[in-house]
Amino acid sequence: MKSILLSLSFTTIVSCAFAGGFEKSFPPLLKPDLHLGLLPYSPDDFDFGNDDPRGRALSFGYYEFASEKLNNYLAEHSSVNGSFAANYMAVGIDDIQNNDKHWDMIGSVQWILPQRVSAGPGDSLKLKLSGWHYTMSILGYDFIPGETVTLALGTQISYGNLKMRRETGGQKTKYTNPFVAPGGRAEFRLTFGNFLIGVRATYRYDITHELWKRKDNLMPVMPGYRNNGMAYFGYIGLIF
Repeated sequence: MKSILLSLSFTTIVSCAFAGGFEKSFPPLLKPDLHLGLLPYSPDDFDFGNDDPRGRALSFGYYEFASEKLNNYLAEHSSVNGSFAANYMAVGIDDIQNNDKHWDMIGSVQWILPQRVSAGPGDSLKLKLSGWHYTMSILGYDFIPGETVTLALGTQISYGNLKMRRETGGQKTKYTNPFVAPGGRAEFRLTFGNFLIGVRATYRYDITHELWKRKDNLMPVMPGYRNNGMAYFGYIGLIF
């Protein structure tokens, strides 16, 4: 948690430096006019119109996956040969929009690239990890308004489903672990004409039940898992 707070603090400082200092960079929504008693913004500042730049991008994600408990369980209760990595990769499609007045929003759907482990000789057990994520952030504040450079911080919420397919003795069954995870994002993006390229870092905190759901109650109970952690993305796309 300390590293996450330090990362967000550093990002905020860098953002303010790009934007010309704290006074210029701080969201106008949070700076009341003490003389007039009014907030110095217009409701139009928050509008996303059809004429605002909107992008579609191919994205690549790297998610932290706390697999140690799962690997220890498999080592003790099965004869699997290998273990799941401490991360999983994903590919997806992003929807990106910025109204050039500080406000930035994204939607990203990603499919996890499968990881597989299997047992040694004489055991037919096979496991495959897969699933999907959907991330939405409509409250992103762009510290550098304009068409070329975007440097945004915002809240987000992710939801999706991790799937663990199990095969043994010719029988195929499945575990699922659906999740809802609020969090935050930091994003840097460059736009050149109709092309865009960017990177994103997010943190998610799973607030749902940690137990894996079993399709077949005869399947062994796996140790609980919460889909918390950092994720890092790169993307490239086009403006429409």
